[in-house]
Amino acid sequence: MKILIELYDREPIYNYLAASVFDFDRVYFVGDCAAINPKIKNKTEKYARIMGLSCEFVYRNAKSCDFGEIRAEISRIIDKERKNGNACTIDVTGGRDLALVACGTLLDKAEIIYYDRQIGSFRFLSSGKSHKVNLGIPCTALITAAGGTVYETTRSMSFTADEWGIIRRIIRIFFDRRENWTSLVKYLQRVSKKEGQKIGDSLFVDAPLSVADGGRRFSFNEAIMRELEEIGAIKSLEITQNRIKFRYISSDFATMLVNEGIWLEMSVYLTARDMPEFFEAQTGVKFVWHVPEKGENISRILASSVPRNEVDAVLSKGIAPVFISCKTRVPTNEDLNELYAIKENFGGELAYAIMATTKYVGKESPTYERAKAMGIGMIDERNFEKGTVAERLLRLTGE
Repeated sequence: MKILIELYDREPIYNYLAASVFDFDRVYFVGDCAAINPKIKNKTEKYARIMGLSCEFVYRNAKSCDFGEIRAEISRIIDKERKNGNACTIDVTGGRDLALVACGTLLDKAEIIYYDRQIGSFRFLSSGKSHKVNLGIPCTALITAAGGTVYETTRSMSFTADEWGIIRRIIRIFFDRRENWTSLVKYLQRVSKKEGQKIGDSLFVDAPLSVADGGRRFSFNEAIMRELEEIGAIKSLEITQNRIKFRYISSDFATMLVNEGIWLEMSVYLTARDMPEFFEAQTGVKFVWHVPEKGENISRILASSVPRNEVDAVLSKGIAPVFISCKTRVPTNEDLNELYAIKENFGGELAYAIMATTKYVGKESPTYERAKAMGIGMIDERNFEKGTVAERLLRLTGE
């Protein structure tokens, strides 16, 4: 049997990377009591299911700041496994200084490896060889490794090729008509459902050309509505002196056309999805900061005060998560703080955080300066207008 001894650390994916890359039969997690707890077991088992790992996981407590204790614990594991004829490997990628020194004294008993981020490879200390990591980890697994649970991806992605074509054309209209888009969406929100229904229950709309709500008046935009009919997003458009009639082509499109920000999200998502550099892209990802125990109901968790987030787009760039927040306004400090917290808690040093906005954010602006100080990249209106979003994504994620 092949045995891996993993120094458990706060960096999420480093704890599982060697087990995901190499074919080990048993994995020992060795770390502090605060790190090796029942929650670790839950998320490890869930991560293993997502990744299809069949190895056995064993957990051992040892103070990472106590040289003697951690060396003794690792030595016991090695001696036990070697007696049974099993070869041991120690992964020191995420270990603290004293733990690394302790493992170094055991080089004659076990192979020692570590992940070198600069070259994207595991290095073998005894032989000097390296092993390139060509692994794609799904977005859900990356969040699970950090102790979260994805409970919903809010956007339906099961569109036909023709529907994807319509979506791409709506995105173009959205950017071309940004000045009038918001007011049209607010109008459609008010006329696209009957009392007692939700939007999408009925595809037919028969409404006045303007409606009053809360002391404000909202009106349709004839030019945009005719463009939407021309590209096939709506059908049977009739505009008379007093009323407008039309039909949405599906419930999904009805729901999307009353959502102001979704077209920015979809633009980023489609750009990333079509790029070979990204292993996976998801949009509208909702997750809680908790991994359920066996038998624990996710509905009960959602009814509690467990922290949760929704991220507009989550990408997997091999083993690195990319969290993208999309705004149709200039991002606020609160927006930046929320995105930074997600990056720190669910990605660690490998993660990237990006703010995408349809507004101009120059390098001289306080928003840009604050984002840069927090390690958050910026994609703004210039990238969407010039068609350079893909290039910008690569630049912001290390290419």
